[in-house]
Amino acid sequence: MKCMYKNRLGKSGELMAKKLLSEKHYKFVAANYRYERVEIDLIFEDEKNKMLIFAEVKTRRNKKYGLPEESVTISKQNNIRKAALGFVNNFPQFSNHDMRIDVVSILIAEEKVEINHIENAF
Repeated sequence: MKCMYKNRLGKSGELMAKKLLSEKHYKFVAANYRYERVEIDLIFEDEKNKMLIFAEVKTRRNKKYGLPEESVTISKQNNIRKAALGFVNNFPQFSNHDMRIDVVSILIAEEKVEINHIENAF
């Protein structure tokens, strides 16, 4: 049961992050893109600046284990980089784009939502 609950929290966080990035006038490209065994939560395109944005979304209900963005370990960062390169290899129409990896940290506590969009996180 707990697993479904956690997944629902993650999905609602991804929807909030998708809305935030769309409001910044980025064009949605893909969600939950899988490359080998790695998943990228959201991919957006900044058409004006020819930039692909790979967003890792971390959602938490409290700070008991630290801030959400603190859970993006070095190993996770390396996996996201690898998957981002894999995406560009599989979709050559983006091969002349710059790439940026962002973290969208979402803290949902009681009725309050805190969103921290960290551009070029690593």
